[in-house]
Amino acid sequence: MDERQNMHRNRAALERMMEIVTSGDYDKLGEALHPDFVQHIPQSGERVVGIDNFRKVLEHLPGAGSGLTIARDPHIAGDEEHFVMTPTFTVVKVEGVGDELTSYVKARYPDGSDWYIVTFSSYKDGLIIKRVDFYAPFFEPPPWRAAWVEKD
Repeated sequence: MDERQNMHRNRAALERMMEIVTSGDYDKLGEALHPDFVQHIPQSGERVVGIDNFRKVLEHLPGAGSGLTIARDPHIAGDEEHFVMTPTFTVVKVEGVGDELTSYVKARYPDGSDWYIVTFSSYKDGLIIKRVDFYAPFFEPPPWRAAWVEKD
């Protein structure tokens, strides 16, 4: 398999993962996750080992079970794959090559707070074998640097 085919296969696994998580059909996690799957959350010092434990985390998320809907965003131009998961998550960007992809997502939690989630994903045999997730809340920029920055 050449590098381009491998990249498309890995992006398909990422897409499938989004579909499974947003639909709440966790019985299908093995279609996107490698049997040796591990999620690392460095900010909290946690590691989720295995598909079953990852499933339990998903099942116990606040507001879980409501079922989200995934749709392609027609307003984002370009040849990259972009997705919008409504109403809670918006995938902003996915990039990378080969067996390493990086994505960042805007998330709104049930309490109304807005966060960014940055994920570094590794793939094996076309399935996600490792995720490293970082969570960062939105915040107002400090006034002291206003003279040197632009609002994004």
